[in-house]
Amino acid sequence: MINRKKTLEFHFVVNIELKKKLIEISKLLNLNLSKTIIFIIHNISVLLNKLHLIYKEENNKVEKINWNCHIHLYLNEKNQIIYNKLKSIHKDNNSYSIACKLRYLLKIFMRGVDLFGFEKFLNILKNSEKKWGKIISKQKFWRNFKKVRQLSCCPYLNVLYDQYYSVISIKLLN
Repeated sequence: MINRKKTLEFHFVVNIELKKKLIEISKLLNLNLSKTIIFIIHNISVLLNKLHLIYKEENNKVEKINWNCHIHLYLNEKNQIIYNKLKSIHKDNNSYSIACKLRYLLKIFMRGVDLFGFEKFLNILKNSEKKWGKIISKQKFWRNFKKVRQLSCCPYLNVLYDQYYSVISIKLLN
């Protein structure tokens, strides 16, 4: 039973091929579709950080999809940070929609599973998270549970976020 007061429902559309692949992974993990998508996003969080900090110009075009399926993603209080992170990427990159970013992440995950297999691709993601952690530590750091990161590779300003990815302050660097 879903508690509507504590659960955020995020609705987006996909094509039938992507939904079939998501259902196959759901059966493999023995989870429902919403929990499978949350699992995928948690495991592909390396790409989520990279998408936020690096890929700004490539991913802000209107996406043309032949959608014929609806997916409802239910996020409880502890998983709402996923939605806030996607919303922050959407806002910072001036992209078309949050669903576009989510579909992009799901397609990348499915492509990786098709190329390497499920278990091997999860290992690749874990290894890349360690490597990306070293790179990203140069661009953002934590101070009193507040997140600071630079918007570009050239440090012109810092944006201070709280743990829910809401902007607290913007600081110009000289």
